[in-house]
Amino acid sequence: MEKNTDKIYSVSEINYHVKEIIEYSFDNYIMVEGEISQMNVAQSGHIYITLKDKNSTVRCTLWSTRVSKMQIYPEIGLKAIVKCKVSFYEKNGSYQLDLIGIKSASTGEFHEIFEKLKLKLKDEGLFESKFKQELPKYPNSISIITSLTGSVIQDILKIIERRLPNANIDIYACSVQGNKCSKSIIKQLITINKKNIADIIIIARGGGSLEDLIEYNDEFLARQIYNSRIPIVTAIGHETDTTIADLVSDVRAATPSEAAEIISKISIQDMLIFLKEQTRISENNLNNILKNYKYSLSNSKNTIENCNPENKLNNFSQTIDTYTEALKSKILSNLIKNKEIINSKNNSITLLNPKNKITELESKILRQKESINNSLDKILNCYKNSLVIKNNTINNINPLSILNKGYSIVYKDNKVVNSASSFNINDDIKIKVIDGDIFSKITRIKKN
Repeated sequence: MEKNTDKIYSVSEINYHVKEIIEYSFDNYIMVEGEISQMNVAQSGHIYITLKDKNSTVRCTLWSTRVSKMQIYPEIGLKAIVKCKVSFYEKNGSYQLDLIGIKSASTGEFHEIFEKLKLKLKDEGLFESKFKQELPKYPNSISIITSLTGSVIQDILKIIERRLPNANIDIYACSVQGNKCSKSIIKQLITINKKNIADIIIIARGGGSLEDLIEYNDEFLARQIYNSRIPIVTAIGHETDTTIADLVSDVRAATPSEAAEIISKISIQDMLIFLKEQTRISENNLNNILKNYKYSLSNSKNTIENCNPENKLNNFSQTIDTYTEALKSKILSNLIKNKEIINSKNNSITLLNPKNKITELESKILRQKESINNSLDKILNCYKNSLVIKNNTINNINPLSILNKGYSIVYKDNKVVNSASSFNINDDIKIKVIDGDIFSKITRIKKN
């Protein structure tokens, strides 16, 4: 019988057994606490996360179908408690946590330190735009603080040498991560400021995790950048990474290459293009002046020629000929158009039966006539009723209608008077009756 120790297992068999052991050990959903140190969102919408504590890390997957169901959206620096299921991926022999839910435990340690320092320096005004220095348009001397190895320095040099080939470039080596990083950058900043020959400084490094960039959140480094007499451009980490050094610098670039583009915003090619453009503008201005003079001379010449009686007669004769030809053309066009219309009408008459058309039109006219008569009757009745109502209303409110009942109206000084106290002996009055006016004089007044 073959001993168990002598059996040869395939990789798939080992992974299958490990999967059974791991997933059986964590059969149900579990809760795991840790800090999100890395995160990547795929084009498919799945989010791949690295969860860490002080000693270890574990990979996690948040499938796109579950993203919208999360209590909070994951972000780097978040100290989270995740509800998950432990799964083993047999294909590459690794395990991961499939996330079902995320809730915040507290802000991550690194993020908390970052926020405290950020708030402190913000209150002191280190981030205010009014204290940021303006970058020189044409830097002649450029100092770069970065690692001497890697692609960062090569990318920066390639762009600057292409865009500003005559610029003097000094490279100052520094540690780009680890506990010596901030001190080495501070040292180089002090050296550059003492020399005071640089027009601009670039502090750059490539992408990295949150832990790799922690030294760029150093308070002493931030104050050294703020106190620099020379403008500083920072390009630290990826575009999504923001450090204290970025916030306090004069300009923050998303990448080292962009930093090189920013400081060489106006390249030697731009200068040459500008000179060519100015030359072209000057030539155009000169040509325009010459054209204006030529145009003025031509106008003067034309004025003299136009005043010549013979030219005027020729012009009038030519105008008459032009109008004659245009009139002939217009008449011919109208004749052709009218002929086409007549032909079209003849065709329509031929195609249609006149007898049926007349009968149909007569019937339609009778219907319309009847409808119009009915409408007119309704309108007339409506107007008659309205006139009767308005006439009655006018008669009712007419102040003279009372005269029909035997009453009269007394006027004094063209004003209606209805009180005996308003009259005096020998006053002239007018009495209005139904069929005229009576003029009289007061001889006696009797009051009730």
